[in-house]
Amino acid sequence: MTGRQMWVFLLVHCPADTRNPLDSARLWPRVLQVVRDGVPYPPGVVLRPGESIQRAAERTGAALGIALPPPPLRLLAVDQQPATAAGQAEELALFVDGGRVAADAFAAPPCARHGLTWTPVEDLGRVALVHALRTRLLAVEPAVLVEGMPVACEGRDG
Repeated sequence: MTGRQMWVFLLVHCPADTRNPLDSARLWPRVLQVVRDGVPYPPGVVLRPGESIQRAAERTGAALGIALPPPPLRLLAVDQQPATAAGQAEELALFVDGGRVAADAFAAPPCARHGLTWTPVEDLGRVALVHALRTRLLAVEPAVLVEGMPVACEGRDG
């Protein structure tokens, strides 16, 4: 039997670059990601036993040096990822609103192995991030996903 981990990820975005309105790739906001060993990931932490989702989000915001939007915390997407290898933990990821910040809000990467990058929507590696951004920008119901694919919930369109 494999274990389970619950992650709380922040969706932090910066406004679209409006200097060139004809460049359709720049019309969508960019999403902040943490780069670890050359691979971008959404900023987040594993939920500790007994810890609230709000507190986990605050820990992530503090690590980034940003203030979160005022409570209540807004859930944007939930993504379940089953364990794919022996000994790997199943993952339940909660994507919450980390707010909007300016693209130049971060001066330098925290260390050589870890950095921050603003990623365009078309380059986001995790489909749940795209759904979370859609929820944030269009004010629709949070996405419920299994392995990045939307699932229909009773009482919801989907």
